[in-house]
Amino acid sequence: MRFIRFIGAALACLVLMTSAQAALQLEITGGINEGRRVVVLPFKTTGQVPVDVSGIVSADLTRSGKFAAVTYNQLPQGAIVNGGVNFDVLASSGAEAVVSGEVVPVANSDKFQVVYQIYGVQGANKGKPLTERRGVTANARQLRQAAHLVSDRTYELLTGQPGAFRTRIAYIVHRFGDRFPYQLMTSDYDGYNEVAILRSTEPVMTPNWSPDGKRLVYVSFERRAPTIYVQDIFTKKRTKLASFPGLNSSPAWSPDGNKIAFTLSKDGQPEIYYYDLVTSKYHRVTNNRAIDTEPSWSSDSKRIYFTSERGGRAQIYAVDIGTNEAERITYQGAMNLSSRPIPGSDALIVITRQNGYRVARVDKDGSIYMLTTSNLDESPSVAPNGSMVIYSTVYKGRKGLALVSTDGRFKANLPSSNNGEISAPSWGPLPEK
Repeated sequence: MRFIRFIGAALACLVLMTSAQAALQLEITGGINEGRRVVVLPFKTTGQVPVDVSGIVSADLTRSGKFAAVTYNQLPQGAIVNGGVNFDVLASSGAEAVVSGEVVPVANSDKFQVVYQIYGVQGANKGKPLTERRGVTANARQLRQAAHLVSDRTYELLTGQPGAFRTRIAYIVHRFGDRFPYQLMTSDYDGYNEVAILRSTEPVMTPNWSPDGKRLVYVSFERRAPTIYVQDIFTKKRTKLASFPGLNSSPAWSPDGNKIAFTLSKDGQPEIYYYDLVTSKYHRVTNNRAIDTEPSWSSDSKRIYFTSERGGRAQIYAVDIGTNEAERITYQGAMNLSSRPIPGSDALIVITRQNGYRVARVDKDGSIYMLTTSNLDESPSVAPNGSMVIYSTVYKGRKGLALVSTDGRFKANLPSSNNGEISAPSWGPLPEK
């Protein structure tokens, strides 16, 4: 029997933990048993720890759609023997890896040391550490991010792709009856650590992150007409980008950080334009009698995907910003809207009309794979590692956010814990390593 000493504390000795209330309460609705099995043992603790680190890691890995996190009380019989992990039992259960660790208060400070290690379970890696024993120091407020860091590194080790659990999202909250009912908010991807960026008496729409994660571009109606602003999320300083007569909508930052695309109707029909932040010039890239809207960028910042009715019904097109030549991308489905490229792939996320409006994936060959079964989905945004999609939907009679993995395995709703409705989510970039 191959085993290591169990680094997590026995359940009877676990310290009760508390955590701050999340602005969005995630409710899992599907896919928790379909991913690769990873055992996440309870992290050993000394004294009072305000965050359940192993619980956060388990939740992160499950939400990715690629893993089914196995917690202590879900272990097969015989997996823990005399305080040690029996890797033979875990191997026969199909588990792929074990994550274990501890959270230790740093003497004479308000900080904690989060130490973790990942072990293999199958084949030649059975019982062997796949990483060195690593640690990160964090205060109580930073402990959730420390746990997300463990998740990121576990995800990257096992998939070869960076994890996106330390990322942030932006979204619009509409609180009925509030003095400032329209609020642009940011939070951790799982709804914690919510921060107000803008409060307004008039509608705010379609936020989109800069690639460095320091600014947001959005549409505000505070002047009683749509105006596009760029705002620094730390200093709150903002700059007016577009306030032409007519429509100014759907801003989207290019991955290279140098351009912002949007829809303008200043010359007649709504068309796709972009603003070059280097040269401070506006460029028109579409010219068609039909409505062109909802721009999003290719990963190389050379093409813009957009929605157009130039074929009779709304479908996805792409235009080369060097030649202004456009091509149709989607043909299947009665209507396809709101395209968002999936990083690291040739696929797109769209809203497709099929028994309602649903999130779907369009693969390179043009085939459409349905990801959701709801019927009022809108405003999808893809995680920067391509693993998950956050979108707006109606849940229990109220507009809120939801998550689905890009392979369709994991699904969850994120209804607000506060009065009001949430819409227009935008997923921020990967943090610096």
